[in-house]
Amino acid sequence: MTYYSKTEVRSKISRDLPRRKFDRWLNKIQEITPYRFEKGIPSQPKLFKNGQPQQVTVFDDLDYKNLKELYDRVFYEKENLTFAIYRVFLSEEDYQRVIKGEWDIEEERKKYQ
Repeated sequence: MTYYSKTEVRSKISRDLPRRKFDRWLNKIQEITPYRFEKGIPSQPKLFKNGQPQQVTVFDDLDYKNLKELYDRVFYEKENLTFAIYRVFLSEEDYQRVIKGEWDIEEERKKYQ
């Protein structure tokens, strides 16, 4: 499996996506959903300490696909970022619970701990 660094995945999504905006998106995804990005060593590590590759947040092909869809929804379809995050990163069942006001992020996080 290929793992991408934050810089690699951001440039694959769009070269016009500002780094700080992308960082805010990643934080918001992890803040309002139980979704978590993995820590690991990218397939092409760029950060080394004492000659050893260092762990950073990494993204696999599914993460890339989801983040690209989020970008397209926000920039091309002009969807609200929070709404788009829920659509992309939650299951259909969980999304329906958000719409009905039955979504509690703290309860959802407890399920995944």
